[in-house]
Amino acid sequence: MREQTETLTEDKEKLLSENEKLEKQQKKLQQELNKMVQSKEVMERNIHAYDEDVKWQLAEPEALMSAKAYRDKKAIPLVEKLKEVVKSLTIKCVQLAEQCKKLTAKVDGQQKQISRLTDKVMEQSNTIDRLQEKVSDLGRLERHFGREQVRLIVERSKILEEAERVNKHPKRAFEMSR
Repeated sequence: MREQTETLTEDKEKLLSENEKLEKQQKKLQQELNKMVQSKEVMERNIHAYDEDVKWQLAEPEALMSAKAYRDKKAIPLVEKLKEVVKSLTIKCVQLAEQCKKLTAKVDGQQKQISRLTDKVMEQSNTIDRLQEKVSDLGRLERHFGREQVRLIVERSKILEEAERVNKHPKRAFEMSR
């Protein structure tokens, strides 16, 4: 019983250690998610720069400039520049959304694993408590009857259990004929 208790205690320690590692990973992932949110907020603030910066404004036509020349020299370059910005922002947004999904799924998986490990630790803790109670009971018996007397009783019980097990599963006819 003491060996079982020691093994269960070691298992409990391993599970607690794994649980701690997973909680650290979860905190790290949460920090990454927070960074992504902050990055999004910074990007939203930078978007306002497009409203105010001169290079993103459509300039007034120069005196005596034809509509075609204005279109070719001012409007089309600005539209092309805006298209590139929109493309890059769209790509970045999709990448961030995918990264966020992956991190969220990973956090959820780790939370489930932490929960399972916590349950297992609690279960093993209960088993350890029960085994420690049995060890205490055995100690009481040894003090009352004597260690040697208890050992003999246990040995006889083991022999009886083995005999019962053998009698419950008699050898088959082909095994006996060998």
